[in-house]
Amino acid sequence: MRAGSRPASVSLRQKPRGIVSHFWRRILDLTLVLWVVRVPLLSVLLGLALMAGVTQAQDVTLDVAMAGAPAGAAAGLSRAIVSLVAAVFLLWAMPVHYAARLLVETDDGLAVLVARRDASAGHRGVVGRDRLMAATVREVPRLIGLAPFLAFAMGANAAIGNLPTLADRPAIAAAHHQLVLLVWAMLAAVPLFYLYCVLRGRLTQVTALAALDRVLGRWLKPVFGLLAIAPRRDDAAGQLHASGRLALLFYALLVVAVLVASPHWLAARLPLAFAVPLIFGGWVPILAYLSSVGRRFHVPILTGLFIAGAVGVYVFGDNHAVRTVTADEPAYRRTSLVQAVHLWMRANGCAEQPSSCPRPIIVAAAGGASRAGFFTASVIGHFLDYDRQKQAFGFTRADGSKVSRAARDDGRFSAAIQSVLDGQERQGKNVATHLFALSGVSGGSYGAAVVAAALSARTGTAPPCPTEAPAHWFGGAIHGWRDCLESMTADDFLTATFFGLAFHDQVQLFLRDRAALLEEAWEASFARHVAAAGANAGPGAARRLSEPFLGAPRDPEHWVPYLVLNGTSVETGQRIITTDILPTYAASSRCPSGGPTAECPIFTHAIDFHSLVRSDLDVRLSTAATNSARFPVISPPGSIYQVDTDVVDRIVDGGYFENFGAESALELAQAMVDVEPALAPFVLVVSNDPQSVLTEERTARGVVVPDAAEHSFLPEVVGPVDAIGAVRSGRGRLAVAHAAAWLDGRFGGRCAVNLVQIKVWPEDSAGHCPVGTATPEKIRQVSMSWWLSKPVQMNLHEQLEPTADRCNNRTAVEQVWTALATRSEACTGPTP
Repeated sequence: MRAGSRPASVSLRQKPRGIVSHFWRRILDLTLVLWVVRVPLLSVLLGLALMAGVTQAQDVTLDVAMAGAPAGAAAGLSRAIVSLVAAVFLLWAMPVHYAARLLVETDDGLAVLVARRDASAGHRGVVGRDRLMAATVREVPRLIGLAPFLAFAMGANAAIGNLPTLADRPAIAAAHHQLVLLVWAMLAAVPLFYLYCVLRGRLTQVTALAALDRVLGRWLKPVFGLLAIAPRRDDAAGQLHASGRLALLFYALLVVAVLVASPHWLAARLPLAFAVPLIFGGWVPILAYLSSVGRRFHVPILTGLFIAGAVGVYVFGDNHAVRTVTADEPAYRRTSLVQAVHLWMRANGCAEQPSSCPRPIIVAAAGGASRAGFFTASVIGHFLDYDRQKQAFGFTRADGSKVSRAARDDGRFSAAIQSVLDGQERQGKNVATHLFALSGVSGGSYGAAVVAAALSARTGTAPPCPTEAPAHWFGGAIHGWRDCLESMTADDFLTATFFGLAFHDQVQLFLRDRAALLEEAWEASFARHVAAAGANAGPGAARRLSEPFLGAPRDPEHWVPYLVLNGTSVETGQRIITTDILPTYAASSRCPSGGPTAECPIFTHAIDFHSLVRSDLDVRLSTAATNSARFPVISPPGSIYQVDTDVVDRIVDGGYFENFGAESALELAQAMVDVEPALAPFVLVVSNDPQSVLTEERTARGVVVPDAAEHSFLPEVVGPVDAIGAVRSGRGRLAVAHAAAWLDGRFGGRCAVNLVQIKVWPEDSAGHCPVGTATPEKIRQVSMSWWLSKPVQMNLHEQLEPTADRCNNRTAVEQVWTALATRSEACTGPTP
């Protein structure tokens, strides 16, 4: 063996070490590149996670796929689909790609590493080119730019699986076809964008474009130098073109403009899916620039800004104050419970003989954003349309097929019930006068507020809506109360709210927060409907949602139900109730809620919202609904100011406490009976969560039988979070059970049914009813956000139609009609 030579066994042992070392070095190189481009990378990762895993985000692709066409029309490659691809290209893909490109080309630390790798790739002292490192630096920004198209393709593909099974099969088939088309359009954009990235450098070498780029570079050199986005001295290839940097700079200025512009104006021009690219791409240029400056000076600027923002909010407060309006002694405009009951009896013509009154209907509307608002409005509208329901009628589906409905709501009420309700109508009474109060939570509170505002806005018995249907509602024309209320709650309230979340609430200066933007969207939508109603709406009716909550006195000749809107106190965990009924009354003997008899609280351990603000302040009706609808992320906790600088409490969604509104409905029924024992309240629970319904079906001996998954990822973290989420519905079911038990105990001897729950029934992935199935398949999600696609609207509308399987509300609808035609004396008399 020659001196200095190594044994073969040593070389073999060291070779794997060299391979591992080389591989690990490449991993570190890639990690550094990804860290440099972390801002655009995080943008696309968040977008991918949202579109892949969140039903609400997936649902927005339906609006584009269907291209605003009728629900059964095949749109083909519509202008809307092409426009969305262009929006993703311009507002998301290009900014993240070029921001990543700018970061890797201007980062000094990465430049040193590239030079070191190139030197090590040289042979015999001649500097070479590390092709793998060069490819990493070149391809990572390109791949980041492709991700937005893949995110939308994933979202549209997932939306196909979420499509409900509808009686209108051509409509759902068309939606399926159009979503597939959208998927392929986004996938086709992937190679086109990659080709653009490859040819971009060559395009700028065209004589005219190259000359323009040089001129821009000379003009803007001081600006680029000041902002530290000028090319590096060693950038011999000239990759950082002036035109690209100028485009990125303009896009950053656009974000600043969005901060001060009207989100409602912007939402009208970039609705729903079109807003997503701006929301995810908008902050990328500014944050990417700050991250590059931070790396240059070794200062964590982004982390520092986050900490400074948190400290600033702590010191100076946030912009999440509950909106208030100055009013003329609003506390004295509320109705006492005794007076409220008397006015309701006058509205029904039975004040002199309370036992002859119809059963007072108290609606408990569960939470669930627009899904809850739409379904609550749809259910109440169904019964308000008694004149239409008692006759046979037909309608045309989206595919042109004719559908006939039998008389008396498809046979769900009898000739005897019709005779009673007709007799009430001859006396000037109708179903609307039977409604005593609406107890809402979250989206159910919004639906309740719209119902109350619409009833207040009407003239006579006609709904305050135009005949022509708005584009966002699935129906072709508005024929009655149900159509009117559905169209009012089907609008896009999501886009402006998300612009507030993405932009306004990140700079909490003089800007309105996202809760205020949501309220303004409700107000504007309601005003548009009512303004177009013409003679069917009263004077000033269009402003009803924006008027003071306690502004309008009760008129028994123009009956509007009372509102009990349930929020949750951050400070105490109790309910905060916003209501137009005085929260205490003089009990007849013993206070049902356990308080003092002289000032008996209607609602046990609940805070009256108006007691927390100054006596000369009120809130708009829209704000009263938001007091109940502040669920995480979408709406922030609302700060309640007792004086200008004193936050007495913060209010969040009522679903944190109990998601059905049934507890407040029960307590109101108990107090009502205490005031007038001759009345027999009936509680209608309107729920909308299919998964909760499936859970209820596992009830045995009054207890839901648990059925946990065999495997749980990070149970120490997931367990508590899942428990908090399950409690909201669990307490709701408990409240419904308590209400049913008390009502049956009081009236069950003569009236068999005293509480009815109308539900959104679950559907498995095969389109079948899973109720009664031992091992049901995966349940299809029903989107829950402040916007509903047309197929989701149709699915909710069809929940009241009779079906052949167990998943239908036929019995519940029959029982509500029976309750509407039943006098209180039938339930309050001696047990037969």
